[in-house]
Amino acid sequence: MALMLLLFAIASCERGPEQIHYGSEECAYCRMIISEPQYGSQLVTKHGLVYKFDSIECLAAYDMSGEVQADHVHSLWVPDFPAGPEWVPAEEAHYLHSESLRSPMGLSISAYSDYDEAVLHQQQYRGSVIGWDVVREIVKQEWRLQHSQN
Repeated sequence: MALMLLLFAIASCERGPEQIHYGSEECAYCRMIISEPQYGSQLVTKHGLVYKFDSIECLAAYDMSGEVQADHVHSLWVPDFPAGPEWVPAEEAHYLHSESLRSPMGLSISAYSDYDEAVLHQQQYRGSVIGWDVVREIVKQEWRLQHSQN
């Protein structure tokens, strides 16, 4: 019995991405149904809550919104585009910003666990290979543009 309790405690302490039920779960940011495994992303809190998103840009926007305080965020996860949904920590991923690969929210951002894979896709789809900080800046600029028009 003690062993089972210990195993349960260890399992419940693991904080990582969960399975997304594509076609039925709703994005925590935009409320669209999450339907594309190549873009669905997740934010995991230190308390084990998992927020799921239909796109990398929704993940970034939600993370920057302050809805979950920065010191409560445990990890951010994005899918490896070629292998999706194989999860990659958002800060470690390489991103392709290419108009030829339209993501669900239209900012055309896809994630890759391997830099060479991102460059390979860049050769095929053009665009720029960028890091997480640039993804956040693109999302921030889009948010400012949308809110300045209202």
